[in-house]
Amino acid sequence: MRLAALSILSTVCILHTVPGTSAQFNPFQNGPYKTMHKNFLPWITSGLNHYVDVWAPDTAEPVETPIIYFAGGLGGLMPGELYMNLFAKVASHGITIVQPMMNDPIGNYEGVWMDDVMEWGETHLAKELANAGIGSGLILDHHSLFLMGHSAGGHVAVEYLKHHCGYAKGTILMSPVDGFDPFGLIPIYAITPGEYLNVAIPSLVLAAGLDNVKGIDGAGAIVPACAPNDMSNQRFYDAMPEKSWFVNATYYGHGDNLDDFYADSIEFTHFCAVADKSRDREDYRRHISGMITSFIKFTLGQEDCSVLEYLQDPSLMPVDATVMYKPSAIDSSEDVCQQCDCKWQADPYPHL
Repeated sequence: MRLAALSILSTVCILHTVPGTSAQFNPFQNGPYKTMHKNFLPWITSGLNHYVDVWAPDTAEPVETPIIYFAGGLGGLMPGELYMNLFAKVASHGITIVQPMMNDPIGNYEGVWMDDVMEWGETHLAKELANAGIGSGLILDHHSLFLMGHSAGGHVAVEYLKHHCGYAKGTILMSPVDGFDPFGLIPIYAITPGEYLNVAIPSLVLAAGLDNVKGIDGAGAIVPACAPNDMSNQRFYDAMPEKSWFVNATYYGHGDNLDDFYADSIEFTHFCAVADKSRDREDYRRHISGMITSFIKFTLGQEDCSVLEYLQDPSLMPVDATVMYKPSAIDSSEDVCQQCDCKWQADPYPHL
């Protein structure tokens, strides 16, 4: 509780130092670019070993885009169809998203398989998108990468970074869940509670307030929540040694960021807790997209420090939310407005 209080205090102090943001940038509305979604099949696409979904800006005007490599729910087993609405919003701001599906649910949890997908992306993706008819202005920046995961896909993203930074500039975790399953039956964990990770990278944790609420009524201890408190969200935030933001959308559930058909299915089956009917899922998707876009634009220096108000001021967000921020634990001289690179070492960073 003391750490959380200190984090909130840090946020409040920072907000007083952030100047006004230009009205030209509004992360909670669609950006200036039309977008294309394309899926690529491994058996008919050169050099590809995974089923891959891609969202990218579709423009004739030159735009250099950073790339998000995303691991979906169930540790990367969920297809891109679930995230169409959300990722089209992100791509409209000049960001490309690549979502491969995992082939081996257990063996691939270390995340190193992402290197094969990244190598394919650097070698083939621009040509494949051009063949699909995307506008000639798209320029893929393969040296500005972000690792992102949803649910147990957050475990995959973190495990990848534990092996090396590569060209990663930041990590974004949507309701991340550690381990292979919420029951904890298979002890595969990315994080050791009480320890920092061995990678220091700017991080954004996007929690849902109902993550820890069981979706199946009356199930008691038989069916756990989709993101139990001890396995999710704060567990990841506490493990990050570099500057990190934690934004909790208070009244939304674990799958409310998905397209309506899939979110409705979760509600119908009671698989996870969901927002009540008074809460608009479209507002939540705008919120998540805005958080992702603001974090990337700031981390790459594409927007100045004023963009942080979208990450740190709940009054600007489309949904009710609480916010925490913690500064770097490895460089006390680093201020919130300072961009920083990913740092990796063999052993966990110590608590100083």
